[in-house]
This record gives sequence, structure tokens and C-alpha cells, in this order.
Amino acid sequence: MIQQQIVRIVLPRDEHLDEHSARLLAAGLQTPQPGSVLAVLMDVTDVASVSRAARAVFSNVGSVAAWALLGRTPVDRILAHFILGGDFKSGPARYFTSEPEALEWLKETAHVH
Repeated sequence: MIQQQIVRIVLPRDEHLDEHSARLLAAGLQTPQPGSVLAVLMDVTDVASVSRAARAVFSNVGSVAAWALLGRTPVDRILAHFILGGDFKSGPARYFTSEPEALEWLKETAHVH
């Protein structure tokens, strides 16, 4: 955890994220206490690809109140927007190139600290 209730996920560089990998990541996003929420800062920098099935897994994680996707390159932006193209039922999701801005947005949007 970066801060209480904010979880940082760094997706593996140059790897293809499939449904199985996404389910493993999602399983780790359990809330620390019943009734509490998590916010996720997911670093997608230099990830090779994300499958549609993996995107669907992320969009349905009920314990996450907000997602901030972090990247640095134009390719990262395209990948992040593909992920964000899913129907995020768990809460708002947005792409950032600045980690401090992403963290601030998560705090304000998900009301975490």
C-alpha cells in the first residue's frame, strides 16, 4: 500500500496481461475491513497488451472505488484508454501521466487517505 486504502499495482513490463493474470490481481484487491473501500493506482507503463477478458475482470472488481491508470508514453495512453473502454462498474477510472496528480485525484474521488 502507498497510503491507507490506496493500492499500487505495477503491471509487468513487456508482458501480455490475460484474464488469468487479471483475476489473480483482482483477488488481491480485498478491502482491509468490511465496509471500507480501496482506490487503485495501476501503472501500465510499457505493458505489451491487455486482453478484452482482462479488461472485463478489472471493470467488475467491486471492492475498488476508483482506478487511476498511470503511464508515460503515447502507447501507454492507448493501452490505458483500451482498459478504460470497459464498463467500469466499480467506480470512476482515469488515465494520468503524473503519479502525484493521480494520487490526489484518487483521494478526492474515492474519499480515501
